[in-house]
Amino acid sequence: MQYFGERLKAARKIKGWSLQELVNETSHTVSKQALSKYEAGIMLPSRKILQILSKTLAVKLSYFDSQPVFKLPAFEFQRKGDLSVKQAESIKEKVKDVLEHYLQTEALLNIRSKFSNPVKPIPVPDELAAADVATKLLNKWDLGWGALHNVTEMLEGKGVRVIQVSSPDSFDGLSTYVGKIPVIVLHKDRPTDVKRFAAMYELGQLLLNIPADTERQKIAAVADRQKICETFAAAMLLPGDALETLLGNKRMAIAPGELICIKEQYGLPMRAIMQQAIFKEIIDRKNANAFFKLIADNADETGLGNYTGQEKVYRFDRMVYRLVAEEIIDVEKAADLTGIAIEELQKKVEVFEAVVQD
Repeated sequence: MQYFGERLKAARKIKGWSLQELVNETSHTVSKQALSKYEAGIMLPSRKILQILSKTLAVKLSYFDSQPVFKLPAFEFQRKGDLSVKQAESIKEKVKDVLEHYLQTEALLNIRSKFSNPVKPIPVPDELAAADVATKLLNKWDLGWGALHNVTEMLEGKGVRVIQVSSPDSFDGLSTYVGKIPVIVLHKDRPTDVKRFAAMYELGQLLLNIPADTERQKIAAVADRQKICETFAAAMLLPGDALETLLGNKRMAIAPGELICIKEQYGLPMRAIMQQAIFKEIIDRKNANAFFKLIADNADETGLGNYTGQEKVYRFDRMVYRLVAEEIIDVEKAADLTGIAIEELQKKVEVFEAVVQD
């Protein structure tokens, strides 16, 4: 059990538990001192203790002996200052667990992930440049000028790995590179429009060549980077002159109902639509203040329209089903990779008998 300590620590952090909390969850069957030694690789548990830890942490016994595929790089939680250390660690370990399964699946199919940033050479010093780069990217990726459907699947098709995890309400998303693979992480349970906007915001974090600032300007630079990525995200989801066509060029006021209609058609939050209207000088910020006060305590815009499109990544499941169909892995291994119950998975991977033509 070469990797037991590392795996035990990861499973505990996924749960968001301290060593003492894990002790409590095992009804004090395992001591804190023993757990500390297990995680440090100083000692290994008995078979009985291993089974208790497996049940408590809701992982299979085989999990503890599987080799980690990669080392996760440091994540920056730039917009997530209210996340606790334990919450941040839990998100990191969930991401690592899902991505390990993803990379294992690609390796079994001999898929070599390649990603090319088509806008890397273009400097993006401000919001105007961000909107311009969004236009260039829409053209380079041949995405058209209408509403984008299933943003997450589109990103997967372009070589970006999109992972959705359960997380605290204060978390929207984050992004990083694992080797040369770009990875975007989203909150699994947020409204679809929020997830779409967060995905495009994080895409901006990954792709945009935003000039570095000096240390004295660091605080202002973080705020500017946020505005630049928000403008990029809105321009990707409301391409070209779509917003001017929908709202007109100069407005003194915009009714919430108008924003709801745009939200339900294009799939981004009302807050982002209004910010884009201000950026495009359709409305002055002072005339939009009443709207921002209205939604100040309603981050998910509950009761203010719903985007009904579906944001789901199908690529990973397709790869797993293919592995089973081609008898590269069995159903039990597929269940380990997907987290789907074996009985449910069996129905999805039954292969039709080939009919031999006379």
